[in-house]
Amino acid sequence: ALIAFGDVSGKGAAAALYGALVSGLLRILAPRRRSPALLLKSLNETLLERKVDAVYATLMVVLWERRSARFTIANAGSEPPLILRAGEVLKPRVEGVPIGLLDDVEYEEIGLDVSPGDALLFYSDGIEDQTNETEENMGEARIKKVLRKYGASPPRELLDQLFRELDVFRGVTPIFDDQ
Repeated sequence: ALIAFGDVSGKGAAAALYGALVSGLLRILAPRRRSPALLLKSLNETLLERKVDAVYATLMVVLWERRSARFTIANAGSEPPLILRAGEVLKPRVEGVPIGLLDDVEYEEIGLDVSPGDALLFYSDGIEDQTNETEENMGEARIKKVLRKYGASPPRELLDQLFRELDVFRGVTPIFDDQ
């Protein structure tokens, strides 16, 4: 199974249209490329052929291989996932340039073997960057704390708890980015 997780720069109709373009191209290109890194490279090249000034997207592509219990991850500017394993939160180092921004970009990919009981959390920078009344960010440390506390719960419960913690943290401060 292929998982794609990303965000488009900007807001409004232009960003939504660019997001639709990225999504459509991803659906066309993905069946012919089993490597997440090659898929990002092809997607980047295709977007640059249709260049839209000052618009780009962050995107993480993850290939889940159930038989081997392995994720293969390539990243184009998204926050890497957090992994809860035996009570410890790990953050794999997987980086890359957003798609639609620069020519001739090579993307790296990493392999991640998982074990029963591991929890992976993909999240938007809009969660980490959310501020409260004192302009403090939610930050990665608070997200890790939620993952440690609720990572053994069913996925829906983990997400519900993360958003409850985020709402309590931000208080009356409005949501300003995708979450």
